[in-house]
Amino acid sequence: MSTLGRIEQLKAVALRKLIHVVLSVFLIIPFIINLSNYGLTNTLYFTVIALGASIIYAVQVKRPIITLVIIDAITSVRKSILQQLSKSPIGSVIFLETVEDGLIRLEKTFKDLLETVERDYERRSGYLGILMGAIGVLLSQLLVGNYVIYGIMSLIIYDTMSALGGVLMGRVKLPFSNATMEGALIGMASLALVLYLITGRLIGTFAITVTAALAEAYGIEDNLAIPITTSLIAAALGMPIIT
Repeated sequence: MSTLGRIEQLKAVALRKLIHVVLSVFLIIPFIINLSNYGLTNTLYFTVIALGASIIYAVQVKRPIITLVIIDAITSVRKSILQQLSKSPIGSVIFLETVEDGLIRLEKTFKDLLETVERDYERRSGYLGILMGAIGVLLSQLLVGNYVIYGIMSLIIYDTMSALGGVLMGRVKLPFSNATMEGALIGMASLALVLYLITGRLIGTFAITVTAALAEAYGIEDNLAIPITTSLIAAALGMPIIT
């Protein structure tokens, strides 16, 4: 891959992972805020998150993809603004052309951003990763309780850093996988550093990072596989609950 192509790919991955991290912040809320003060349990909270993700996904599958609806709405707003300005005293030809040019450029920038961030299967079938992540976290909570925090941290740290590392330095593919050895090592090192600083458990930290790497590389859907497998390993090894 050329340097320019790698830079473009890095920009796309960085944008996707920024959205990934922002959405994942909602998963950490139960470990930051005492939900019992609001009459909620962690399980109920994650159930609501999973239900919301399911509804969004179902709407996307049965109706036009949300991003297409947004683009259509932006186009309609642009036409409406221009129509209103044309009736206004300030609506000179030059002024209208300037405003229209600016709005068209803004619309194009948004479309280009969506095309950069969205993957092909997301354009066809909706945001499966969001749904799988929500379900993975909910199942982890049901199976091992608050050990789910290890799954959430792995989902945020490993998934993000391995993807960025793979684009920046990836050369060697893992066997029977699209993941790269370099990306996996960067993801593992990042997750291991955070977990070890928090828990001080060397063996448990190593086991969780290896599990995250295997789940990402060989799981059918990494957003589902990573939280479940890493949470189970953390519980099996008796890692401390992170609060």
